[in-house]
Amino acid sequence: MFELFKSMMKEEWRMHSSFFGDRGFALFPVVVASISMLLSLSMIIFGRIISQAEVLLGLHYLLLFMGSMVGGFGLLGREVMNRRFGQASLLAYSSRTLPISERVIFSNFIVKDVIYYLFLYVLPFTVGFMAGAVILDLQYSFFMLLTTLFLSFCTGLSLVFLLSTIYANLGKKALFLIFMIPIVFLIFFQGIRFDILYELPPLVFYLAPSLDILITCLALVLVPSIVSLIFLRVDYSQSQKHYKNQFREITESLGFYGYSHFMAKDYLDFSRSEGGAGKIVFSFLVPVLLVWLFLPQLLKAVPGLDILVVFAVVVGMMASSMYNWLVEFDMFSSYAFLPLTVPDVLRSKLNSYSLLNVFPLIVVVIATVYAGRMNDMVHIILLFIAVSMYVVSVTIYLTGLNTTFSLYSAGTFASYVLAIGPVVLAMIFLAQLNFHLVLASVLLIPLSVLVLKRSFVKCGRWEV
Repeated sequence: MFELFKSMMKEEWRMHSSFFGDRGFALFPVVVASISMLLSLSMIIFGRIISQAEVLLGLHYLLLFMGSMVGGFGLLGREVMNRRFGQASLLAYSSRTLPISERVIFSNFIVKDVIYYLFLYVLPFTVGFMAGAVILDLQYSFFMLLTTLFLSFCTGLSLVFLLSTIYANLGKKALFLIFMIPIVFLIFFQGIRFDILYELPPLVFYLAPSLDILITCLALVLVPSIVSLIFLRVDYSQSQKHYKNQFREITESLGFYGYSHFMAKDYLDFSRSEGGAGKIVFSFLVPVLLVWLFLPQLLKAVPGLDILVVFAVVVGMMASSMYNWLVEFDMFSSYAFLPLTVPDVLRSKLNSYSLLNVFPLIVVVIATVYAGRMNDMVHIILLFIAVSMYVVSVTIYLTGLNTTFSLYSAGTFASYVLAIGPVVLAMIFLAQLNFHLVLASVLLIPLSVLVLKRSFVKCGRWEV
């Protein structure tokens, strides 16, 4: 078993290093550490209004949210075993020929991914934060912080993994149950005290280490993961799937779009792939619901920030993940025999992305209504649209059709953060000065159009 795990680890490194070179991929954690150190050094400014305990609170919930965004493994069981991702044929896809059970293979696949997240994100994030803390003479325990942040990450991952496995087994029947969970939490959080958030087990373990809390932390990670693996759907279909020809019907209904044929193809690819609508639920809606549940409490640590503005900005940034779904398994070589250019394909993906943005837009509208801010609806929607457009335009400029892999390049990721981070922070703090300054976000729209035009010129030079 260890030989399989070791081979998968090597395979992951070789796959990424073949895209960016050994140095480009190896420097990715350095960029994460640098960003984290800047976050830590910002305590020079915010140290007077945020205590160290509140900083720890924010860090642990940040890692919890990150884990929840990558925890949809339950939707990947059959897809990982049966399908080639792009041009990379991995060990896991040889499951029919290996004398090992599919669950053992997939278990190794998940552990391999978690280990990579540890070394690509959690460890460098902790190292960078500690480096800034040392400069500011703040006292934190490095090994304890690394342990508890990793446990927070794995807690979010394992809980969403369990929910996605339930969905994979029960399908649409499970959606009612899954959506009832945040509703129950929303009711529960109505009168919650801020200090209740400190009861997150990994954070409790950092603040007051004990064997009982450690066992609780491990149980929150291992029990949902084991249950998910037991009920993971990795079976192979014994019969062919048949679908009604919907291409013309969808194309005609989208006729007002210039790229309706491509959008119809994107929809059919998306809906017929494993997980289907579940990808929207578990890689976008579940993390967004978690943000909406916890954000009001977490922002109590930073008085003065407009919760709805921060939420709209966060949702606008998270919405760009939908562009990743559209290009994840679709390479330009699939279109090479057609009289098309790379910019044509990019424009078609942008049209599909614009249509998918209806989902996060509805979330933002519901949040605005729920907050009793109907008078601010135009400001919030404009902010969301501007941030979503800007983030996806930067993503396209830097990565083109290879978003999933390209962002693991140190240089690309650094450029991505530097292009987006200051802009979204400026939007948040402008709203703190005066809410109506949110309207300045409209300037991001022509800027986004300019970036997209340059993206098309840049990508048009690519040889494919």
